[in-house]
Amino acid sequence: MKKPRMHFICAGILLALTTVLVLIAKFLTSFWFSFYTDFSRNAMGFFGSLWSWAPFPVWELLLVLLIVGLNVAFINSIRKKFFPMFFAVFLEITMLLVFLFMGLWGLNHLAPTIGEQTGLQVEEYSSDQLRDAAAYYAEMASYYSTEVERDANGDLVLPDFTTLSSEAVTAYGYLAENNPRFNLPVLHVKPLLVSKAFAYMGVSGIFICYTGEPAVSTASYSLSQPFTICHELGHSLAVARENEANYLAFLACRASMNDLFRYSGYYNAFIYCYNALCAEDAEAAAGLWDYCTEELIHDSNVHVEHNKQYEGKVQEAAQAVNDVYLKTFTESGVKSYGLVVDYLIAEYLRGE
Repeated sequence: MKKPRMHFICAGILLALTTVLVLIAKFLTSFWFSFYTDFSRNAMGFFGSLWSWAPFPVWELLLVLLIVGLNVAFINSIRKKFFPMFFAVFLEITMLLVFLFMGLWGLNHLAPTIGEQTGLQVEEYSSDQLRDAAAYYAEMASYYSTEVERDANGDLVLPDFTTLSSEAVTAYGYLAENNPRFNLPVLHVKPLLVSKAFAYMGVSGIFICYTGEPAVSTASYSLSQPFTICHELGHSLAVARENEANYLAFLACRASMNDLFRYSGYYNAFIYCYNALCAEDAEAAAGLWDYCTEELIHDSNVHVEHNKQYEGKVQEAAQAVNDVYLKTFTESGVKSYGLVVDYLIAEYLRGE
């Protein structure tokens, strides 16, 4: 029992160290994040560069190896009757991963908001301001809906994934011209190897800090992909909160010189505001469609039908896990994705 005990002790030490990191970040915010954010961005850039040679997310293969290894070790521990050792090592590895996650990137959930970092004032907004912002984003989305390439059926024609990834990096370059905070440490996004599996889990994109690799599901709706790529790149900038990564995705799409990216940005901004307005004033929200182009309405309908094919128990379970993860960091669970509306209204008002 001596060896298992040592692994339990190591796991306890790692838990204590992780707790110390969180407490420092919570109670010494100004001091801690004066260097942590830059450290996190540089770390993501370093890890991302290590795996830049691979056209796929290396962490996907590592995850498979880890799962297979754990299952083999578990079966052997039962057969050879050394389960206490297996459990002790499993706990130690888990706590090591948690410690590395928090130390490398996770504490950014507790950082000053992107609004505070960029000088954007975000307040509580009235229903009228929400309606006006939704109408504005609907107008802009309608305009760009007629500027993008379509096939004979009226559906969007999407470039290859490499082109989309490159354009997203270029878009952030335009943002960085006015604010160095947006200089990307990671210069590419990778397509997920098992995109459909992630689609069934309701995951359109994911950022893994252990390898510094942002990745996007190619099975997600075509019009959402430019926005999602920019969203995952936002996470590489040490922006952990989902609503803030969505806001950065909008800024990047808007800054792009590519009409597809601009359409993707304004389309997603409109949908976020529209959904929020539905909860406030369903009649006003429904009236917005009267002023939308046929192309925008078509794309929205296709988007709904596309998502329906992936709905089910698997997605519900995955969303529940994601909800717990977000609430761990005081976000409002999966619904925190909708809080980007506050940023979008503030951005609309700033541009008036």
